[in-house]
Amino acid sequence: MGFLSWLNRNALEISDPAVIDRGYARGERAARKGAAAGATVVGIEYKLDDGTTKRYVAVNDGERVSGIETGHGPAASHVRLHLGAEVPIRVDGDKVVLDVPEIPQKLRRKPPAAGVVDKTVSGGDQKKLKRWTPRRATIIALNRRDSPFGPSLNFDVSLRLEDGGEVVAARTEIPFYAAWLAAPGVEVPVVVDGGRAVIDWAAAANEPNRPVSGPDDPPPPGSAAAWLSV
Repeated sequence: MGFLSWLNRNALEISDPAVIDRGYARGERAARKGAAAGATVVGIEYKLDDGTTKRYVAVNDGERVSGIETGHGPAASHVRLHLGAEVPIRVDGDKVVLDVPEIPQKLRRKPPAAGVVDKTVSGGDQKKLKRWTPRRATIIALNRRDSPFGPSLNFDVSLRLEDGGEVVAARTEIPFYAAWLAAPGVEVPVVVDGGRAVIDWAAAANEPNRPVSGPDDPPPPGSAAAWLSV
């Protein structure tokens, strides 16, 4: 279970989801037949279901809020799905999907609630977030880690605390919805224990005045989004 979960969370596909789930075929039809439009990401739900990650996105096109489930796809495409991001969509009647052909998508009747809800945080990190000392920190730099299969989604994130001390959030998996804000100079909520730290990415993403992007904007320099877009 742990190994399969790792494969899934690093976007390595074991099989094409469109082959085993007709929901993706319906999403593809909507993308093919729909008219081009624009929308804003207003809600994200990220969770584990039997070791498989599920990503749900709510987009507002000015007329409605629509729910979309995204399957495996390039990390460079997923990192654009953060709160407040302007994204291209296709609208076919009451069906709305992202205009991102490289990501398989399914329609979801109930959109995620506004904001970010992340249920993928490991039990160990959940305990740390509750027991370690809460602080504020500024990201100094990110260094992407390699895995046996190549570059992973894990980073060592160097942080400067408000008192000037420095700590490292080591082997940190930065969720797709936080990749745009995970950049040098950005302040984030953390918990610390000595020289160790854990970043509360969901809390960070839900804070106001976070950076947003348009469909063609380049990622912030040095950000996780920039690393994952290479």
